[in-house]
Amino acid sequence: MDTDDLNNLVAAILIPAIVLDSEFRILAANRPSRALFDSKLQGLDFVRIVRQPGALECLANVIKVRKPVQCKLVLHQQTPRTFLANAAPLSDPSIEVEHILFTLQDISDRIDAEKARSAFVANVSHELRSPLTSLLGAVETLKGPARNDPKARERFLDLMQNEAERMSRLVADLLSLSKLEAKEHLPPKTRIDLLKIIQKVEQSLAASRSEYAGRVEIQAPAPLPMIRGDQDQMTEVFQNLIENALKYSKPDTPVLLKITHEFKPKNQLTVHIEDQGEGIAPEHIPRLTERFYRVDKGRSRQTGGTGLGLAITKHILNRHRARLTISSQLAKGTTISVRLKV
Repeated sequence: MDTDDLNNLVAAILIPAIVLDSEFRILAANRPSRALFDSKLQGLDFVRIVRQPGALECLANVIKVRKPVQCKLVLHQQTPRTFLANAAPLSDPSIEVEHILFTLQDISDRIDAEKARSAFVANVSHELRSPLTSLLGAVETLKGPARNDPKARERFLDLMQNEAERMSRLVADLLSLSKLEAKEHLPPKTRIDLLKIIQKVEQSLAASRSEYAGRVEIQAPAPLPMIRGDQDQMTEVFQNLIENALKYSKPDTPVLLKITHEFKPKNQLTVHIEDQGEGIAPEHIPRLTERFYRVDKGRSRQTGGTGLGLAITKHILNRHRARLTISSQLAKGTTISVRLKV
């Protein structure tokens, strides 16, 4: 088969597909494969795009047995993605293999769904234990010592309402997180105005609590390019980050939100959110985006936090192929930076 025939063959395949020679050099590649590896591919050695012994072993087995071979691969890109790889000879089994068709079927959804179900059960059982214990204790007290005490009954009913609302927030955030993980490997296709989203978030926060009004200072060059993103999800990201900066910094201190447009080494927008809070000790910073990780558990629960806000933010930014970095100094404040591709 000549190059045109090979290109026509892979072009008809809807999933990532490439054709290699017996030395594992890429002879043809379809559009989904070029998008997956962000490269032209043709003429490259296979080992340059997939550096996994399992993949090379799969191709070597095709040469050896002269029949289709299947294996599972995990590609570590912005987020790890699991693929079912199929390698098949493009020749009669009776002759030496000259060309190999290699296809990749993304099975991340299945793997992630199973992981999400397991994590959901584990997290719910752990995090709901405390509010459930409080609720059961309140019910027991209302049925016993506080049965005929109106003041105590009112106090315990308030406690029960707060714990029930906390459980409701926990379940809602866990469900949101599970949905995000299931679609994390699918980048958004629409284009959005980032500055407009941030301005709406600032206005919404200022309207929700009087102590937030006028504290967020936005600095941005004009004009700013549109970025590829999901409007609702990016609203949630900056709602979480800006509210955290306001909530955990000193009252009446400003929060500076600065947007920069950089062209080198990559064309990207960077959003810096700087507060003047107490700061975060260095040992906590690497764990801040973990589920339910709290620097100050008591304060987080008092302010209504579930411990899932930054975990949700991280998964949304992963889907957008964006980067989140956190730097902080005790007694001086914290800066959170979000870098987004244009």
